[in-house]
Amino acid sequence: MMAPAEPLETETNGERGGRRWWPLIVAAVVVAATIATVGVLGWNSGTSATESAEASLSTVTVQRRDLVVTETVSGVLGYGDSEPIPFRTSSEGVDTVFGGLAGVVTDAPDEGVAVVAGDVLYDVNTAPVVILYGDTPVYRTIDRRTSDGPDITFVEQSLVDLGYDPDGDIEIDEEFTSATRAAIELLQEDIGAEVDGGFSLGEMLFAPGPTYVAEALVSVGDQVQFGQPVIALSAAPEGTFTSVAEEGAIIVQGDVLYRVDNRPTVLLYGESPVFRTLGVGEEGADVAQLQASLIDLGFASGDLEIGTFDDVTLEAVVAWQLSIGAQPDGVVNHGEIVFLPGSLRVGEVVASAGEIAMNGSPVVMTSASSTFVTVDLATTDQSLVDVGDLVDVGLPDEVDVQGTVTSIGTVAQTNQAGESFFEMVVTINDPEAAVGLDEAPVDVDIVSDSASNVLAVPVTALLALSEGGYAVEVVDNGSTRLIGVETGLFADGLVEVTGDSLSAGDLVAVP
Repeated sequence: MMAPAEPLETETNGERGGRRWWPLIVAAVVVAATIATVGVLGWNSGTSATESAEASLSTVTVQRRDLVVTETVSGVLGYGDSEPIPFRTSSEGVDTVFGGLAGVVTDAPDEGVAVVAGDVLYDVNTAPVVILYGDTPVYRTIDRRTSDGPDITFVEQSLVDLGYDPDGDIEIDEEFTSATRAAIELLQEDIGAEVDGGFSLGEMLFAPGPTYVAEALVSVGDQVQFGQPVIALSAAPEGTFTSVAEEGAIIVQGDVLYRVDNRPTVLLYGESPVFRTLGVGEEGADVAQLQASLIDLGFASGDLEIGTFDDVTLEAVVAWQLSIGAQPDGVVNHGEIVFLPGSLRVGEVVASAGEIAMNGSPVVMTSASSTFVTVDLATTDQSLVDVGDLVDVGLPDEVDVQGTVTSIGTVAQTNQAGESFFEMVVTINDPEAAVGLDEAPVDVDIVSDSASNVLAVPVTALLALSEGGYAVEVVDNGSTRLIGVETGLFADGLVEVTGDSLSAGDLVAVP
């Protein structure tokens, strides 16, 4: 930085011939060429005329202000990695299916697959085992030689419901008839079984309703014996999605994610996922999470016995259930809540209103509620920014919003052009500021230098002196005088200046 010349206070009385003008044009070009493209906080320049006896000069006011130099880098908006939120029902009521056929497993179901009446559960020696609906276990062969009984009623009702009695010949009762046999043959043709009009023991299973495979206990190729456990089944929910949060919605603690038969599933905050039903007497970290949420939502105070589901917790749960339209039974069933560390954004709706709810199937795909900007920060720019710094983000609609640097990679990467960079992530401070702009390109302004509360003038007000240094021409009461100045930070056509007798509010001449 060039040292200023001695302060000059030469009155010109409107005559410009006594000043050293020869270096000014060259100096102005050199100074302007050294200025970075930057952002400046609120310059308000005014133009006035100060009349002297023989000349009129354009002037601006010396201002005390902040100067900021920024560097603009490119980034892309996003919401982080998507995570599924599945529908869950109680894990209680799992039943084990014991094989009724001996041989080699030739087909086995995947865990989590839903099974309804008429579906084949698995094959042994290519013989299919079919599911029908009934409230009793299968304990005998069902064919024309079988005596009357309620199990025949279940078979006939299932066959009618599945459409295998097109002419309406079956009379649903406990008697096996020729119409029953004909309907079984139609079913056997559809599932690829031997068509003999009856079910040998092990060829058919009863389930009370829609079922899903909780665990496959055997695999294709396994040898199985009569009575060996083969599959664990659990009752699938008998319900329909009646509402699901909309895509792009920001879900916070206490909000409903979806409803099944109008029963709500609510987001609560907690690190531990839901894994059991919570009621009076239960203890643990999940209970503590529930209690903390009830306190935050205003349904309880700090007088709870944290970690223990006591009577006070029961009262708070009932009040909360009434507020969301849930059954006020004081029990938080598996699937009625979802514990997550914080709010979320619905990135994609997988299940729609009207669809059957199946345990374990995804309902929505979510991401963090905050909008992120990912920046490939050049290695040469790494020193310009730190985690926690505030930056300005220019959105595609030309609106600027503020963000916070939340992470900077520590391992350099290389792009397709062979340039090294560190991945920097900026979080938009207002989650609503960039809704609907996922994957949009943005500009990020990083502060590379700044000066606070300094005197500033336009660069064009600087006069280069032949003896070295710079001056500004102060206009005062019809006369002008030169004041030597020292330059500091240059920012977007402005320059920081210091000089004896120069103050905020002074008028300085500009071309």
